[in-house]
Amino acid sequence: QWEFVIFKDRTPNAFALPGGKVGVNTGLFRIADSDALLAAVLGHEISHATVGHAQKRLYRGLAFSAAAAVLWASLDNHGAHHPEYGVAAFASSWYLLQCLPFSRNQEYESDRIGAIYMAEAGYDPSLSLQLWKKMHHYHSRRNKRKRPFFLRSHPDDLSRITALKTFIPTAMKYYRKEKPTRE
Repeated sequence: QWEFVIFKDRTPNAFALPGGKVGVNTGLFRIADSDALLAAVLGHEISHATVGHAQKRLYRGLAFSAAAAVLWASLDNHGAHHPEYGVAAFASSWYLLQCLPFSRNQEYESDRIGAIYMAEAGYDPSLSLQLWKKMHHYHSRRNKRKRPFFLRSHPDDLSRITALKTFIPTAMKYYRKEKPTRE
């Protein structure tokens, strides 16, 4: 059961929640200004839900919490004066070395699966490159100072374009030139 909601928000963004809930901000329509580009966005977001990215992040969070609790107990039981410093160092390391790369990999995966969904829906998946070029143009105008790559939860637009270019031939195998009709 899917639910799609449009939010009046100038930020060009979309998101997916567990349970088939997808939100699209009105600001995204300035960039996804055709059916094909909107199909690229929706394919990407739908894939987050279908492969369970949110649930996978939740499980990683639970694993982190358990590991942090064990670390705290170990430090506290062995007379550490400030066990919170050890846990804080652990949390920072976990975030940089586990959470952010995992999140970026999920984004690349959704780009690939979204291109296949787009193709199966009758849209040329190579047009997803146009979406990311437009996003790059938008981000280039807005963000003068970029965060270093290792601190980002999402890949930068040019990396996404490069990755998608190599995947498009695979997605084209699913391309139906005619859009499926509802039965």
